[in-house]
This record gives sequence, structure tokens and C-alpha cells, in this order.
Amino acid sequence: MSTYRYLYGPVPSRRLGASLGIDLIPKKVCSYDCIYCQIGKTTHHTLKRKAYYPTDAIKQELREFLSDPENAKRVDILTFSGSGEPTLHKGIGELIRYLKELTPLPVAVITNGSLLWDPEVQGDLLSADRVVPSLDAVTAESFEAVNRPVAGLPVSRVIDGLKAFRERYQGQLWVEVLLCEGINDKEEDIVALKGVLDRIGPDKVQLNTVVRPPSEEIAQPLPLARLEAIKAYLGEGAEVIASFDRSNIPAYHKGTEDEILNLLRRRPETAQKMSQSLGLHLHEVEKYLTELLREERVLVRRQGGEIYYEMTR
Repeated sequence: MSTYRYLYGPVPSRRLGASLGIDLIPKKVCSYDCIYCQIGKTTHHTLKRKAYYPTDAIKQELREFLSDPENAKRVDILTFSGSGEPTLHKGIGELIRYLKELTPLPVAVITNGSLLWDPEVQGDLLSADRVVPSLDAVTAESFEAVNRPVAGLPVSRVIDGLKAFRERYQGQLWVEVLLCEGINDKEEDIVALKGVLDRIGPDKVQLNTVVRPPSEEIAQPLPLARLEAIKAYLGEGAEVIASFDRSNIPAYHKGTEDEILNLLRRRPETAQKMSQSLGLHLHEVEKYLTELLREERVLVRRQGGEIYYEMTR
């Protein structure tokens, strides 16, 4: 995969299985600047849609990858995600429709949901098999605190967009809620969130918390017991995103894990440097680091504004 600029993986995904990532946006162009983002602080805060990368070049890489039957066998799903908000790329609808003609593999879009009020964005995503928008908070105070949206984007607009999209969309809508302790998990936040989710009616509500090192140290994880209690309150369709059995996912390569550990045995390193050293996409490296963190085989150290990973002693 090192020869591809816009594709990465397949990588093991807790939610989607073996996922081929499609990265449409430069790091880090986004409409939010979430305190928990593992990619880092937003460098270009915007709602402006344009062709951030050449759509034809992305098509070419997809065609080349999927024309190899061995590649297609390794993939469960094609996922638009990556270094920024994918719906900011004006060619996303064209790319989704292209993939639906090119392959029977399902197509997913992981989005922060901030542009779903735009009928053009809604239309672009209608052909996707699965859309996974975020909705971390529904009160103005908590929305600003956790997501730090671009100026002029109130949470009411985001909520209205999700409702409008749900009315048009016939595929699977999974809403992800990422909770940070003491910031968007207060009782009034959860009560208000349930009311909004009940009105939207997604197929699933997926509760998550901080797992990878966040851009802001104030973003701290919730205990599992608290997540389970919130799941029970939200009712049927809610689930806590748990660690998966990676042994059942061919995309998880023990050799890649070993290469990462070998680098860290020599010295602490950033995910970006590991990506460059191993010739892997940054997001692929981060997937493996997430699992190593869960298993407490590596730990995180912040130094000079950078996040370093090192072996546990």
C-alpha cells in the first residue's frame, strides 16, 4: 500500500472489519477542532467544499487496487475517512457512485456530520451503504467545548441536518457518540442527547470514549461502567464500541505489529515518524498503536507538543 497516495490499508476496524481507507482531505482540514482528535489540532478550519485532491487520481488508485482479485479478497468494506472531514471534498458523491459501479463491496462514510444540513452533501451520500456521523453533544455549551466547530455553525444546524438526512437516506445510519469525562457526559447532556437521537432514529448508536492520545490532555476517557450505564439509558440500538477479536480479521498483520514494536524497542517515536520509516499510511500505523495501547504494551509520552509512543517497561 505504500505506492498509493489516497488509499490505506486494509486496516482492522472495530466497527467495519477489514476496511480499505480512502483519504480525501489533507491533514488537517476540518469543520471541527475536537479536543479528542488523535490526528491533532485542526490547521484549516472551514466549511468550504472543493476538490481538495484530484477526483480522477483517486478513481485511478481505486481501479488499480480493486482490479487485483487478491486485493479485493482482503477487504470487507471501502471507507471514506482519514485526515480531515471527507464530505468537504466535492467529489465524494462521484466517487461513491463510481465504486458502486466498480465493485460489489459495501461503501461506508465516516463523517463528523457537520455538513448534513446541505442538500448537496445529503445527495452525495445517498448511494453509500453505511453512513457513520458523529453527534458528541446536543447542547450548545457542550458542543462548543468538545467539538469546537468553525464559526457560524451552531449545534442546532447539525441536528437539523441529521434529521433531514435520515428522512432521505435508505442505508444504514450509525451515529457515533464520543464522550469525554466531565465535558459532555453530564446528566443533562445525556438526557438531551437521548431526546435528539430518538427523533433522528438511527439504526445504531455507538458509544465511544478517548482511546488514542487526544489533541488536548483535558480529553479523558469514561470508565467502562459509565459507558454501559449510558448505553442502558439510551435503550435498544445503543452499544459500546468494544475491542474486537483481531485474530478473526485478516487485515491485522502480526508482522506489521512486530515492525512497530521493533522500532519502539530502539527509542520512543511519533506515529508520523513510524509511518515514514515503515512506508505505511499514518492511519494504518495508528490502528495498530490503538490495539497496543489497549493491551498496555506501549504507552504515551508528550514532549515539546509532540506525542511519542514507547515500550512499557
